[in-house]
Amino acid sequence: MRIPAGLQWTALSERGIRAAFREGDVVLALAAPVVIYICFYIPLRKSMLAAGIDFAQYLLPLTAVYAMFFTAMFAGDRAGREQTGGMATRLRSLPVHPWVPVAARMSANLVRGCAALISALVVGIAFGFRFHDTATASVFVSVALAFGTAVVIGADALGTATRNPELGATVLFVPQLLLVMTSTGFVPAEGFPGWIQGWVRNQPVSQVTAALRGLADGRYPPELWVAALWIGGLLIVGAVLAIRAEGRRA
Repeated sequence: MRIPAGLQWTALSERGIRAAFREGDVVLALAAPVVIYICFYIPLRKSMLAAGIDFAQYLLPLTAVYAMFFTAMFAGDRAGREQTGGMATRLRSLPVHPWVPVAARMSANLVRGCAALISALVVGIAFGFRFHDTATASVFVSVALAFGTAVVIGADALGTATRNPELGATVLFVPQLLLVMTSTGFVPAEGFPGWIQGWVRNQPVSQVTAALRGLADGRYPPELWVAALWIGGLLIVGAVLAIRAEGRRA
């Protein structure tokens, strides 16, 4: 008797979520945004205040984006472990729908992502961050999670393709670091040399953080639509990579 795909997804999702709690992923997802926020807020607060910037409000969107990147690194690591640990091989030998393992990993990643985003919001609010409109606050959360989904799908595909958790995490770390450090997440574009300001303004992390800042202030900024295009593009690329990775795995 073939088990319905819904029951397969539920069982594998529960397994992945239990592992996320048991192996400390959720604890790390909660801790990482707090560490990042405090490490940048305390030393930069006074200099940003002198420039007329409320740094608690300014920094939180980047912390939310970083939380999603952190979730993506977990996704790549766990996908690689599933390959090297033999779980993927066992699932291929069973009558399991091909999309079920991927969807189950996404469920566990959603738990990690929500934990990281909640942690980012809690620490931000503790230091003075505030939402100014309920409707835009809900869009803020949706955009952050959509961006997280886009980068998580790509990271999961990378972990599946490389079948090496350490390699996947290493490959993911460098571009994420470059995107964050060359963004308007910490300082405005005017704080960068002129030759790189165009990239700083328009790259995805800058556009997503700018959109989140506007939403936090109760506005629908023009960067929101650009951020939506970036997220849509990343989702398409991630989905293509996931399909190709699963194809190679089969």
